[in-house]
Amino acid sequence: MRDLAELIDCLPRPEITTSLNPADQQLTQLLIESARQQMRPYTGSFEAAWLLVPFDNNVWHTTNRGREELIDGAWKNTIVADWRVQLPNGRLLTDARYVTLLTTIKKVAFFSRNGLISGPSAPRAWLYSLNILIVLTRLMVLHEEQFKPTTHGLSLIDQAALDWIFYEYAQGAATCLLQIPQRALTAVYLGAHGLPCPEPLLANPYALPSSEITPLVHWIESQGGYEKLKMGQYSGKAMLSRKWLASLIHDDPRAVQGCRVSRFCRQFELELAGNSLLISLKQKTEFPSHLTVLAGEESDCTTESTLYQFTYHFGSLLDAHRHLPTLIPDPAGLSLRRANRLAQRFTRPNGHTPLMPINTGLVYLDVAMRFVHLYGDAIVGLYLDVVSNTQVKSKSRPDALNTTLKRQAQHWCVASGKPITTILNITQFAGPGRQVRRDFHRYRANPTLDEGLRVLIGSCIVCMAILKPSREEELTHLKRNCLRQDDNGYWLNFQLGKSNVKGVEAWQEADRPVPVITARAIQLLQRLGAGLCDIFGGTTKHADNLFYLPTMAGNSALSADSKLLNTHLDDFCDFVGLPPDSEGRRWYVRIHEMRKWFLLLLFWSGRFDVLDAARWIAGHTDAAHIYAYIEKEFPGESLPQIEAQYSEERLRRLEKGQSGVEDGANALYETVLKHFNVNSLTMIPDTEWTGYVRALREAGTFHLEPHSIRDEDGVVVGINVSFVMREQS
Repeated sequence: MRDLAELIDCLPRPEITTSLNPADQQLTQLLIESARQQMRPYTGSFEAAWLLVPFDNNVWHTTNRGREELIDGAWKNTIVADWRVQLPNGRLLTDARYVTLLTTIKKVAFFSRNGLISGPSAPRAWLYSLNILIVLTRLMVLHEEQFKPTTHGLSLIDQAALDWIFYEYAQGAATCLLQIPQRALTAVYLGAHGLPCPEPLLANPYALPSSEITPLVHWIESQGGYEKLKMGQYSGKAMLSRKWLASLIHDDPRAVQGCRVSRFCRQFELELAGNSLLISLKQKTEFPSHLTVLAGEESDCTTESTLYQFTYHFGSLLDAHRHLPTLIPDPAGLSLRRANRLAQRFTRPNGHTPLMPINTGLVYLDVAMRFVHLYGDAIVGLYLDVVSNTQVKSKSRPDALNTTLKRQAQHWCVASGKPITTILNITQFAGPGRQVRRDFHRYRANPTLDEGLRVLIGSCIVCMAILKPSREEELTHLKRNCLRQDDNGYWLNFQLGKSNVKGVEAWQEADRPVPVITARAIQLLQRLGAGLCDIFGGTTKHADNLFYLPTMAGNSALSADSKLLNTHLDDFCDFVGLPPDSEGRRWYVRIHEMRKWFLLLLFWSGRFDVLDAARWIAGHTDAAHIYAYIEKEFPGESLPQIEAQYSEERLRRLEKGQSGVEDGANALYETVLKHFNVNSLTMIPDTEWTGYVRALREAGTFHLEPHSIRDEDGVVVGINVSFVMREQS
């Protein structure tokens, strides 16, 4: 095959029509030339502003929305791509044997982050795409004889292989694609019996007969395959060591993670197997989360959206063929659509973020506001007072903190004049922490000062996330100066979580109004963070964050990672102590759930009149986007009824001449008149024609599509709701 660059150079230059003025001719020529250049194979150096270390490094440190910083010669707070991946044959991807394969996927990753191929370029989304790429890499090595990755990279994937990959992925994502349970069972069975594992057992490794389990458990015990849990609510119980299991099948420990692997392993974890829930072994909360699935209801199949994402990322890989024609399959000979269509039959419908019960949300909001309004000042003041006045750094520091607490307690009171330590029954600075099995009755009745602070921080998060719908990324990395006040009230400044431009790390800033209680919560966090900065001498970028929070020992700050806010929300929910459901699960609220709760309740109360306000407060750029979110997440059958009610009102206005021309609405109006063989809605009883409209909506004869209206400058000035009629066959 001839070189792609040479073929592009051989393309004849198109003739630009003379009907265009000179400026438009020049612009057209520039656009054509730009397209030609974009189609060329990449011949530049593998250096970029986002890549903070040399391309050949085994560990990439990449930029992270400006949060990265070089401290004492080491990069911190970066997006890390670690290429030291253990392969299914026990070797490392960084071994000399796999230099071709490693270089191939590193170049694909470089192209994606640089915007040279389709695919995500935002840091976190890009990192997720690398995980898919690593799975495919390990698959090539697992079937090394077929795909010959040491010499051919990924290029030997043909249509048959593509169909098979998609089929296996639909059956159970990477766990099924890499045959983790089957490989583990094969190795354990061979070790226990000295014989190959029977095919009937391999066909369903998640439901092994009890008669088969016992000898396998004995063999695992003899090989040191169990370890005692050292932390959390199940500490002391024996679990099947994931590290040992990975070593047994010569694979990366990261391969033996996830709910499917847990479901397989739970059969051998006899001290945990009796639970009706597929519990997390790392559970540090009082009860399992409301998201914990029943052990018998877990489906192996992926969801439709998961398969769609896999297809998208595989398409990005194929897009790199023009840059790496000998190492990436030629997309001209492959059909992703066919592979996806065949695999779709084995997927399950998409799930939805559960809507937090209204009463649950109101209870959490009530407690959060009480903590912020009544106890916030006293808790923050006492905490900073104790930490700043305790200079002891040795092992005796815990006792010194308790001594300072007793000395300073009377200085920090609530509005009634009672010390906060009396109100909450605080008698110690800190306890054993979340790493050990906790006494939650003591936690609620006699919290430590550190625990009281964690509950307050969780309260602040609830007051912020419920009353100003946000994404987790937007809240976690707020700056301390994010709040401003003017004559109209308080405003929150933040970076939108989904506003970057392809290939450019640039996020849009926004200001949104917040109620007084939310502003009060932010002010408490500002005071806490500023005080800790003075005490710790914080000089890093992280020190400017709103959520600059102390460790349990009160001598340093916690890192701003994805778990930071969730940990404090868990502490808050356990302190509130709502009763668990019938399966023993408690609702541990998350930021995206509070975002959904606010937006759906707002739409429920105001319907289409508040849709643009919902779009704006949530940080969406178009009403179509927020409505798509509402459509996806709205519970039950209520949304078609709401659309039907809105449609009835629009038809009434149309009948009175109060509504502008809208083809879809006119078509629906004519459909109703034709059905009843009349010339006006006034000739039909309201209950009859409105019932007919609702029947049409429920049958899918029409649906609504809101979209934003923009002025000449692209600024949203309103919304329009279009009626889309289904073509009648």
